[in-house]
Amino acid sequence: MILSLENISLNFGGIKAVDQVSLGIKEGEIFALIGPNGAGKSTMFNIISRYYTQSNGSIIYQNKSIDKLHPHQLSKIGVARTFQNIELFPNSTVLQNLLVGQNSSKTSNFLQEMLFLPSVRKAEIDRRIIVEEVIDFLNLQPFRDKQISALSYGTRKVVELGRALTMQPHLLLLDEPASGLSAEETTDLAFWIEDIKKIMGITVLMVEHDLNLVGKVADRVGALVEGNLVAIGSLKEIQANRKVVEAYIGT
Repeated sequence: MILSLENISLNFGGIKAVDQVSLGIKEGEIFALIGPNGAGKSTMFNIISRYYTQSNGSIIYQNKSIDKLHPHQLSKIGVARTFQNIELFPNSTVLQNLLVGQNSSKTSNFLQEMLFLPSVRKAEIDRRIIVEEVIDFLNLQPFRDKQISALSYGTRKVVELGRALTMQPHLLLLDEPASGLSAEETTDLAFWIEDIKKIMGITVLMVEHDLNLVGKVADRVGALVEGNLVAIGSLKEIQANRKVVEAYIGT
């Protein structure tokens, strides 16, 4: 398992947002977390991303605990994420936003950067190559020099995905990647997610409401209901689960 959640719980006051969730994500798979609003999906994502600290349990990534890490440290160990609400720099270009993702891999100090030493120049070239590969992969060439504020919502979502990919993660966390996208854009997204797994070899864990997208790309699906993980399996198996049906449409 590339990621293991062991008896994870988190309370907000007297409310159990996540209750004793245990889950293993296999290396090289696409795993989707689904559930109705308020089920605890985003909370679970924020725990894994270390924005929240769980009340109980442990998170194991590549056989090591990440319980004491801070969010900014995850990129150093190969974990990247996107956000449900787009978190880009609106007055910067697509290229500049993607280069921000590569900044997490910098090892040079201020003096080396100021003198622009040969090692710094080489590292800059290497970062540019990685960013250009992501631009080609996501068909962002027409937008590379445009400001984020001038782009459509759908294109911004693609840039957000691209910035995460420039970090060269082993594990990619996608927080509702299809939210706000058109049917055509969602179809393109499905192809990209599959290629992220097959071509880049990246494991994907995503939270998603669009079950059509989940059905196209997910190897396994987990259903959260009121903070509890009630089922794991294929989408068809999940949709046939009585607890999941009751959570979505009532008894």
